[in-house]
Amino acid sequence: MPDLQILALVRFAYPGLGGFQTEHATVAERQAHLWAPARMEARMRTLEHVCLATLRKQTDPGFRTLIVTGDALPEPWRGRLLASAATLPGAEVIFHRPMNQRDAMAEIVQTRLRAPGPPSVQFRQDDDDGVALDFVQRLRETVTEVLPLWRRHGAMAVDFTSGMMLRLTPDGPLVEEARRSHLGVAQALVLRPASKRTALHFPHHKLGRLMPALSFPEPRMWLRGIDGTNDSRMPDALDRLRPATRAQKAELETRFGLDLAAIARSFAPA
Repeated sequence: MPDLQILALVRFAYPGLGGFQTEHATVAERQAHLWAPARMEARMRTLEHVCLATLRKQTDPGFRTLIVTGDALPEPWRGRLLASAATLPGAEVIFHRPMNQRDAMAEIVQTRLRAPGPPSVQFRQDDDDGVALDFVQRLRETVTEVLPLWRRHGAMAVDFTSGMMLRLTPDGPLVEEARRSHLGVAQALVLRPASKRTALHFPHHKLGRLMPALSFPEPRMWLRGIDGTNDSRMPDALDRLRPATRAQKAELETRFGLDLAAIARSFAPA
């Protein structure tokens, strides 16, 4: 099977400007918004128990995870972030200065790819999102099968469209089974390793208009975090969430690797 440079790109409360639906006039204002203690506690919970948990248990471990945050991220979040990342093989935390977030990702990714080298396969994952445990394996198999198409065009998208909307609560997970094309989760771009652009340079919802895109309706492959503070507005999404059934809880545990007991304990007062 051909070698691939597979990268998971995770932004964790990175106070960059530009490219977000919720914008701020200054870096200081953005830091105050992102690093508010209550928000950080919630986002750390989803990072630890959803985002990194689903990456940690991948059946194909042949990928690297780049976790990007601000260079001034304060304690206790800095220490907790480093401790969480240390449990994920191939993970690197980058404390980056505030700047346009797409320019920052270009700087970070370009210095970590071999160019010339194998194709760069990049997928973005917000700190409250997750992927099924066979995502990287299926992604590698798919890209390998269609490398001639990629060579012809130089860029290609792979999109898995089935998943669950998810909100963690003290009383258990709330979910909605859903299908969404180009949602941005469990979606990857295949790029030339010398490309100046990364997966975050392309609007995920427009990829089907920008490059060849392969779409797979099965199996269920993503978890999309919903808590009312998401930068990507999803009207009425919270109202559609319902307590997970026994079967849905079992799927969260077996297909996505979530530890629902540990998540419940994380809501207990410190």
